[in-house]
Amino acid sequence: MTDAGTMSTVHFRRPLTLAGGAVAALIIIFAGLLAGTGWLYVFRGLHWLRVGPQVADALPLLQLASADGQALLRVVVAWLLAGALTGIALSGMAPSRRVAIAFGVGLILLLVASQASYALARNLRFSDVLFSRKPGFGPVLEAMVFAVGCALPRSLGRRDGAGTPGRLEGRRPQRRRRSFVSLISGFDDRGLSGGHDRDAGQDDRDGQHMNRDDAGTRA
Repeated sequence: MTDAGTMSTVHFRRPLTLAGGAVAALIIIFAGLLAGTGWLYVFRGLHWLRVGPQVADALPLLQLASADGQALLRVVVAWLLAGALTGIALSGMAPSRRVAIAFGVGLILLLVASQASYALARNLRFSDVLFSRKPGFGPVLEAMVFAVGCALPRSLGRRDGAGTPGRLEGRRPQRRRRSFVSLISGFDDRGLSGGHDRDAGQDDRDGQHMNRDDAGTRA
């Protein structure tokens, strides 16, 4: 395949790859939000981490039983753990981007879930509750802690003195591993950032071969 054909194929696949990666990231974040709620239910059932003031609307499905408020430390630990696991799954994404997407999507979904739970518990229409009720602080705090947890996972390699990531002392640079999003979308993004360096190295080797050939011709 020619270079022009290769470039056209890459440009054609790029929008599909971005769309697939975005869908995969949203699915992972949604699963992380479910995990955060699940961890909070587990800690509540075990009576763990009952430290700090009660955070209203932390478990909105328990509003009817007046048990939606949960201890502050319990909420923080549950959602920090869920965010860290989500951040590991999204490790191929920059931490700042992970935080922004996780907080935005998490806040919207958690607020909607709180309003839906309130309407369901009181047999009200969801459309009447969605924009009229002021939810508790629980969904906002949970989204914030979840986003902070997503930022915790970092690159496995430490930075050397020159600031180059992925280079360990006394070891060769490790090969970049595929992110979980790229595995789901079916597109290998490992060569996007390192391809230029490999091409440059190949050009240097070709130039060395040409110089040796020129030297042999002169001799």
